[in-house]
Order: sequence, then structure tokens, then C-alpha cells
Amino acid sequence: MNSNKPTKPRPPEGFEPFAHADGFADHVGPLFMAIRDGKSSLGFFVEPHHCNPAAICHGGMMMTVMDMAIGVAVAMAAENSGFTPSVNLTYDFVAPGYPGDWLESKVDWVHTTYKTGFANGYLIGPKGPVMRANGICKIVRGKDERFELKSGKKFDFPPKST
Repeated sequence: MNSNKPTKPRPPEGFEPFAHADGFADHVGPLFMAIRDGKSSLGFFVEPHHCNPAAICHGGMMMTVMDMAIGVAVAMAAENSGFTPSVNLTYDFVAPGYPGDWLESKVDWVHTTYKTGFANGYLIGPKGPVMRANGICKIVRGKDERFELKSGKKFDFPPKST
């Protein structure tokens, strides 16, 4: 049977469906994640439902992805397999993301204290950065029901090399 339905593009090598796309993240996807050289990266293809009335990627979508990307980077740096809620985020929009573009996060961990993690990074498109972001996340230690992952899933990061 021949279908006229277009096939979805495949993400770059190493990216898999984001396993923690529960709740809100499930609605804005599909999202993909890769871990390369000890760093995490989230990415997505800009689809029509990600766009604003100007037919470019909605800033809220880009902020959502960078919010999650910074949270995952802080969790990895803190070796915390749980949720790392945002405390403060700042964003600079650099360029538009267009339908069909692959946008991918590049996040650098900056510093982690016992309760707080700092990171910054970029959302990169085919022609370079589309967004710059800085974030601070809470590192939840011990049992705190307010921040438990309701799905019961935990992040499974590769061990750090010493």
C-alpha cells in the first residue's frame, strides 16, 4: 500500500525519545535526548504545532526545551536522578527557528552547591544559535513529596569518569 503521508525525519544519531516526557513535556513533543561526552542534550524538530502566528518556532517552546535541558544538566552534575525544578531562568532570543529545523540544546554546567545548580547554554539550529539561556535549579535532597517524579521514573545517567 502506498501512502502519501510524509515520514517524520529522524533525529541525529544518538538521540532517543525523551523518556521523561510525562505531563506537559508530552504535549509539546516529540522531544529527544542524547548523552554525549558526559553531557546531555535535548532536541526536537520544529513542527507546525510548535509555531507562532508568524510561522516560526514559538518562544515558549524554545524556553520549555531549554528549561528542561538546564534541569537535566544540573541533575547530571549533581548526580541526582530526581527532578530539579527551576528557580530562575533567563533567555535571549537570537534568531528564529523555522518549521522543519532540528533545534538542539548545548548546556554547560557552571556550579553546584548542596541545594542549587547553575548552568547556561544555547539552543542551536542549522545556522547557529537561536536562543541563549541561563538557569538556576533546586537540587532536591532526600524525600520531598512536592518534587517527586510522579511517574516513578528516575534519570539514568552514565557514571562520571574520575
